Amino acid sequence: MPRPIPFTTFVVKVVSRCNLNCSYCYMYNLADRTYRDQPSSMDNAVTAALVRRIGGHAGRHGVPSVQVILHGGEPLLLGKKRLRAWVEQVRAGLAGQVDTLFSMQSNGVLLDAEWIDLLTELDVAVGISIDGPQRFHDRFRLDHKGHGTFDDTVRGIRELQQHPLGRRIFSSVLAVANTDIPPRELFDFWQFLDVPGFDLCLPHGNHANPPPPGAMPYGDWMIEFFDLWLDQNRPDRHVRYFDNMLRLLFGYPLSTDNIGGKPVGVVVVETDGSIEPTDAFKCCADGITKLGANVLRHEFDAAYAYPMIQTLQRGAPMLCATCQACELRDVCGGGYMPHRYSTERGFDNPSVYCADLEKLIRHIRRRTLAALGPEVLQTLGEPTH
Repeated sequence: MPRPIPFTTFVVKVVSRCNLNCSYCYMYNLADRTYRDQPSSMDNAVTAALVRRIGGHAGRHGVPSVQVILHGGEPLLLGKKRLRAWVEQVRAGLAGQVDTLFSMQSNGVLLDAEWIDLLTELDVAVGISIDGPQRFHDRFRLDHKGHGTFDDTVRGIRELQQHPLGRRIFSSVLAVANTDIPPRELFDFWQFLDVPGFDLCLPHGNHANPPPPGAMPYGDWMIEFFDLWLDQNRPDRHVRYFDNMLRLLFGYPLSTDNIGGKPVGVVVVETDGSIEPTDAFKCCADGITKLGANVLRHEFDAAYAYPMIQTLQRGAPMLCATCQACELRDVCGGGYMPHRYSTERGFDNPSVYCADLEKLIRHIRRRTLAALGPEVLQTLGEPTH
């Protein structure tokens, strides 16, 4: 196996519970049920071990900076006092060893001015999950009493936007693609939210657990949204999924776990200290992310011994024969690895979204080349007529 790439992004489950009960949640409502056996939050001993392991890993591999993403569940359930102590413990423990950037993904429901004061003081960037206009968001993103959470989520976004310091830590929202929402309606909703970044992710599904059907194919839906974004032509509006595809189409050396087939340096640490691959794998099978490694007993390098991590680390060379023969391999990268899973063949399959990704990538390429002038096309070696 080629030399492994270092882990530079640590998704840390500071809690393993959530105040919402989203129907599509890969943590709690798909194939995996292991959260039931994990502590509800990360304790000091695990946190201390985590800090030692990150510092050691960064030192051995010459990593200058790492990203620590507070995740869950809902990370704000940790509470203000404990979250402050957690971030300060990690930052102090890594000071002088590696630069550390902190961020979190939140449902936004608990955000208030005091939270924003704290997060800006701690320099923790915040992303908010919201799934479109209210009638769609409240179909899936419910609390544990079955009530919709749209109003509370939008309130949290407005709190961030109106707080004097909020825009320092907040710039983007994340939505799960829902093809029942007309692309124009979702695009207009983005303008209503007035945030620079509106990222999209495909619903987590695979050949064993297919994604939900909708009003139109996912590829066609993504194409319509892409065209709306491209035609708006605003440099202050970003869709990370499309940005990454564009970079890959033009040969940018991008490393991302959900597209591109490049080796990735992302690892998850659960509340009990378990070292795991990307947690979206939980949509595949119960317990599939449980490798047996733990920061209490192992260095992060131990994860390199596990086949699932090796597949993630090696990227495109580990794709199935169909993907290897595809001209779009180096852009698509076989799609997100959890979306390739089947009971019979494991991950040795094209993505369950293969046809959608192919259609989308070819469309993005056509639209982009059409927008470039002859001189640029000539530089790229593309036909000019």
